[in-house]
Amino acid sequence: MNNNYKNQFVNIKQQKLDKERTAFSNCRLDMTDVSFEIGKSSYTAKLFGFIVLFAIFFGGRILARQYVGNPNMTFSVGDIIFWCCIGMIAILVIVTFIHEKNKPTISVLGKKIFYNGNCWTSDDISFVRCTKWFERVEVYSNGKKVLTFPWELDNSELFIAWVNKCGITFEDHRMKAFQ
Repeated sequence: MNNNYKNQFVNIKQQKLDKERTAFSNCRLDMTDVSFEIGKSSYTAKLFGFIVLFAIFFGGRILARQYVGNPNMTFSVGDIIFWCCIGMIAILVIVTFIHEKNKPTISVLGKKIFYNGNCWTSDDISFVRCTKWFERVEVYSNGKKVLTFPWELDNSELFIAWVNKCGITFEDHRMKAFQ
């Protein structure tokens, strides 16, 4: 079963890489027909959410067992530490969701990028780099990092295809295991 999830993850990543290679192959030369937004759905917040749900389920079992075998409801130090960890994870989930919800969107229209009230044309961008371990896409203009986002976001593969189509230098330092 664990192998099935690993294969599913590899398939999703492979689909993104395939889309990255083939997107915009039939677009106009001036790219006026290109328009997309880089999504806000990050796996990080979902992962934290699943951890909290698992922990609440597991904690509920502990609580039920304590209640059945311990009528005065006294908690051990281990129980208190466990529930403190659950509370911290829940706070992280809430903060992550709020942070992602309030994050401005990244929009691409033609040969322009719009983010947080700023606009860059493809000529303004010096290069784009994808980091190795956390696979974050970093956009540089005049040697200064102006934008960064995780590659796992929706439509980030379209951004890489857009970078390649515009002839912007792309430094790919991602893990090559899935390519």
